[in-house]
This record gives sequence, structure tokens and C-alpha cells, in this order.
Amino acid sequence: MQTEILKPNKETYSFASKLINEGEVVAFPTETVYGLGADATNEEAVKKIFIAKGRPSDNPLIVHLSDKKDIVKYVFSINELEQQIIDKFMPGPISLVLRKNDKICPIVTAGGETVAIRIPENLVARDFIKACDKPICAPSANTSKRPSPTIAKHVYDDMNGKIPLIIDGGQTTVGIESTVVKVEDNEVYILRPGKISKEKLESELKCVVHEKFKPGKVVESPGTKYTHYKPRCDMILVKTDVINTIANLYNENTKKGKKVVIFCKQESLKYFDGMNAVSIGKDSNEASHNIFKYLRDYENNDLIIAEYFDNGTMVDGLYNRMSKSCSGNII
Repeated sequence: MQTEILKPNKETYSFASKLINEGEVVAFPTETVYGLGADATNEEAVKKIFIAKGRPSDNPLIVHLSDKKDIVKYVFSINELEQQIIDKFMPGPISLVLRKNDKICPIVTAGGETVAIRIPENLVARDFIKACDKPICAPSANTSKRPSPTIAKHVYDDMNGKIPLIIDGGQTTVGIESTVVKVEDNEVYILRPGKISKEKLESELKCVVHEKFKPGKVVESPGTKYTHYKPRCDMILVKTDVINTIANLYNENTKKGKKVVIFCKQESLKYFDGMNAVSIGKDSNEASHNIFKYLRDYENNDLIIAEYFDNGTMVDGLYNRMSKSCSGNII
């Protein structure tokens, strides 16, 4: 299969809509990461996502819509608290788990009774979905377990020959996947952290928000069951005595002949003078924007040593992705 990369315009949206309605898969940008989209009502089309990614079929997908008024078409009901989340945070980098109706294929939800619904903030994503006139289910547009794509080239590197079209909307703005939330017994639970933090949810909703990152037997949120986001080299995340530990690890491993790079805060660069160190941002927000791109850019090293970011408003989301990237190898 020939994979085309096209800029967003009316002709591209028309072509993408034709592909989606013929049961094909199209990669498209959102504000978080690039998604690998198919018609969520077409089981055969959705199967192509799992094949292209090499993704386990028990890992559910998020359904993307172009307008929040369309949510009612695909769920049984929306209670008052769920409606508040929709009104205050959509469009935006948040996915809300709701009880699905039979219009959404069971394969999308890994056989579960709920589906995560999202309205992207990215205008290219919404224009693409609107042109298709279908609910678009989409995981990140990368090979399973690889770092998620934040530019079209990342998608092409993983999906060339596997899908017919990539819509190139430039680099994503957020850089990590959406916050996933669910309302249970009139209380809000975060199933996966992202840009929209616990504190932001509590401030806007005027209620206590709980964190529930560990999945149950039936997975309600994507990105919580398997190792994800791994670069091709080893990686260590450092939280304890950060500066000294990173410097010692760097020296120990370079003496063994390993090619090592340090990912750190902007303010920490001065402590690693003479070492192969790069700043991935001044805080967790900037680092989240950069992390997946840097993981791909620097995976030709033997080892990445990454500093834990404790500042900014995306600490939990960034830590979640980095801890998975290093397969839990945390000091």
C-alpha cells in the first residue's frame, strides 16, 4: 500500500472521507498526538487499526466526534455531572467514559459496555471528522508500544505501507494523550492523567476528583494496561537525589563505553556541563510537549537518563508517560 502525506484542505478532507467510508484507516492530527482513525461503526475497518498498530484487541479505543451535540447519538444517557464535564472541557484534551449504545462496535471497547468519547480541540481533527460524517475511533498513530507520534513524520516512520493517508497538521501542541475520566456514583475518577489535571477538574467542577490509574479486568481506558512509549534504547527515570544520581549514572555508563544522553529541566543543564545533556523543557508542560519527539530523536543512544519533573501543571501526565517509557526503571 502506498502511504500519502497531505496537507489539510478541502480536497484532502474529501479524499479522507472517501477512504473512511470505504472502510480504510487514516492518520490525523489532534492537539494531543496523531491518531489512527477508522469508522467506529464498521468492525472490519476497526480491525485494520489493530493490525496496523500490532495492538492487542483487549485494549480499547477512544471515539472522536466533531461536535459535542453528537455524543448523545452513541451513548445511553448523560447525567448532570457528566454534562458539566462536557460543557466545561470539550472540545479539549479530555475523554469521558460513558455507557455506549449498540451503534459503536464491541471491538472498539474491547467488549466492554463503556466507551471513551472525545471532542478534539484541534480544528484539523474536527474538520476531518465532520467531513467523514462518522464517529472516528482512534488510538495514537504509532506501532504498539512505540513513542506516540507528535509530527506526521513519526506516523510515516511507523505506518508507511500500512495505511493509505496521513493528514499533516504540523506538530501537536499538548504532546501527550488526553486525560480520561469517568463518573461513578456521582464522583469523578481520572483513569489516565493528561493535560487536564486533578486540580483543574476540581476547580471547575467544584467536587473532589479521585485518581484511579490501575486498570481492572475489563480495561475502561486506553494506555493503562501495557508497556507503552518505549524508545529503542534503555531508559532510566531519576526521582531521588536527582542531580548527583544522574551524574553518577552518566559517568558509570560512559566509562563502560555506552552512548548516553540526559533529558533534564532547563534549569538543570548547568549541572551537567561537559555531558551529553539536553533540556526537554522548563517544566512538565513543556516537557510533555517534547517528550515523545525527543524519545524518537535520541533513541540511537544506548541509554537515556531522564530527570523527574515536579513543576508545572502536567506532572502526573508526564510522569505516567515517562514511567511507561522506561518500563518502570525508576530510581
